[in-house]
Amino acid sequence: MSEIESSQDQEKDSKKELKTMARRLMRAEEQLVDYERLVDRTQHLLNKRIEEVETAHASISKFAKELENSESRFRQLADAAFEAILIHSESLIVDCNEAAPILYGISRDELIGSSIYSRVHKSFHSNATDWIGETKRKAIDSAHERGDDTTFWLHEPTREPVEVTHVRGDETTFPVEVRSREINHKGETALVTAVRDITAHKELQAKLEHMANSDPLTGVGNRRFFVDAGKREYFRAIRYRQPLALLILDVDYFKKINDTYGHDIGDVALCEMANICSLTLRSHDIFARIGGEEFAAILPASDTQGAAIFAERLRKVIETNVINTDKGPISFTVSVGVTVLLDEDEGIEGMLHRADMGLYQAKEGGRNRVVVIRKSGNKYTVPRI
Repeated sequence: MSEIESSQDQEKDSKKELKTMARRLMRAEEQLVDYERLVDRTQHLLNKRIEEVETAHASISKFAKELENSESRFRQLADAAFEAILIHSESLIVDCNEAAPILYGISRDELIGSSIYSRVHKSFHSNATDWIGETKRKAIDSAHERGDDTTFWLHEPTREPVEVTHVRGDETTFPVEVRSREINHKGETALVTAVRDITAHKELQAKLEHMANSDPLTGVGNRRFFVDAGKREYFRAIRYRQPLALLILDVDYFKKINDTYGHDIGDVALCEMANICSLTLRSHDIFARIGGEEFAAILPASDTQGAAIFAERLRKVIETNVINTDKGPISFTVSVGVTVLLDEDEGIEGMLHRADMGLYQAKEGGRNRVVVIRKSGNKYTVPRI
């Protein structure tokens, strides 16, 4: 009986172990399923990440290609430009277009890596280029306040074109107009500056200015030039408390010259008058033709006595001069009105008025003479030499 019971107990234990093993197997199968699901999700996420990386790589490749194309287009456009284009950072030229070496007369290798200040004439260098002891912005602001920063375009963008003088490789100078703007150059902030040679523009401007201020017949200054220069000399005389004299000269009987010899000979007489005066006057004196046969001169640092002596000497030179023309020799005389700057003068208008009064008195007194007007009603005729 005991053996039977023992066998039954063993059978129960075996069944119990089998059930335990079955449950463990079932749990293992469930864990395996969970693991397979985890593997599937991981593979899915990995595939998704791979797709994202591939997409990002494709985008980067596309961007790099676009950037390469963009840089290529920029280079093509820059090289096609007639203006010189410089890219500079921290005062050093880091790139340029093909026009830049041609403009400056040096090779591209010499230009790249050189200081941009070496291309700017030293008269346009400013204290804002010295950053020692202060920040760049502080130096720029300080220079702006002083009004002496003429090279701000080298370190900050320009809103308007700036005219400066640049230097070629052979040290010759030329006027340019520059514009600057910030760009990103190889991941760093830099300035790109367009440099335009304005030599021809300046020459034309000077020619037009000369035409606007010159008498087309005689080549000396015209009335506009004389008034502008007279104002400058007036303020200079006031500032430095120096004397200032003014002369008005008129060719005597000029109408008779035109009527007798013709207007072409009259023009010759006017040109000769202008030439004699220009040769007799000092280099810093102001001279112009202000009317038909009327000329005027401003003598800086000349008092009444000095102006009167000079005017009489000039009158004598003109009187003794003979012009040889195809219609025979001719000569003429001039009447001269002289005045000097007075305390009550508020410009050259008063001087012009008094000198004109002196000229009128010289004409009334018989011509070919010099009359000095000190004040209204106070005059004297300079004795002839």
